[in-house]
Amino acid sequence: MIKRIRQGGWITVLGLALSALMAGCGGTFPKADADRPVEDGFSAQTLFQQTLAAHGGDLREYEGDLNQATDGEWGRMIQRIQPLVADGGYRGQGEERYRPADGLYAIHYTGPEGTKTVIRGDGDFRVYYDGERSDDREKIRASAMTTDAGELFHYGPSFVKHRATAMARLPNQREGGMEYRRLLATIEPGFGEAESDQVVMWIDPETDLLYRVHITLNGFGPTQGAHVDTTFLEYDEIAGFTLPTRFEERVRGPLRLFVHEWWVTGRDADRGWEARDVRGPEFSGTAAPAAAHPEAP
Repeated sequence: MIKRIRQGGWITVLGLALSALMAGCGGTFPKADADRPVEDGFSAQTLFQQTLAAHGGDLREYEGDLNQATDGEWGRMIQRIQPLVADGGYRGQGEERYRPADGLYAIHYTGPEGTKTVIRGDGDFRVYYDGERSDDREKIRASAMTTDAGELFHYGPSFVKHRATAMARLPNQREGGMEYRRLLATIEPGFGEAESDQVVMWIDPETDLLYRVHITLNGFGPTQGAHVDTTFLEYDEIAGFTLPTRFEERVRGPLRLFVHEWWVTGRDADRGWEARDVRGPEFSGTAAPAAAHPEAP
């Protein structure tokens, strides 16, 4: 397991966050600068292929299924500012079922206000609250965006590989005594219903694993112009892939605040469930049991 790295302070107090917004202290999203080449011998594509290999290769070539359980804590402020995006009343503990080869991705959440299920596959996207399918366009748009972002966070550079239309090096960035290599990718489509978004990948020079992703959020009106980053604090291996198991998400602009910390509580692979087992608001068949605890045999 990769050593966990703790990040700095969390801003969760309403007054501080509003003051930050009014002061315009949020960071700007990075841009490529052709006049500032990074002279370390790595092209953008070479560096990307190295990090893809470090994660175990292209997940879309994997014919099996991946299943994981998560739990976490939401910041209070983000739930007030972006209640549909956070959806913290429903997005508590999660059970994910993912079949990378055909992109079928289903998540069943349980939160203090009830259950939520999202299902993406075969060009279809569905959202259920407490077992009832939602036709609320704003909730669907917000959920589509966060579901795509979740695939990037949980399953790594394979998501970028299949959506990237352009890629460029950014200057390296030093943090915590480490100088991270950075790539800027334009993805089309973007997250959810966005035509395009941008992703900055921070790459650990010692392991070639992703340390952080920094993304725009153009797929939902209230988040346009905002950007967030997610830092990967721990990694583990499953089915030949190296995937993160602990995460910290922060808004980076137009203000700065803590969003969400979450972690994997169970993970297993290759149950052989069918698409019909994850199509409804509840999982059935071999998709139904909770993901195995990491310590389980």
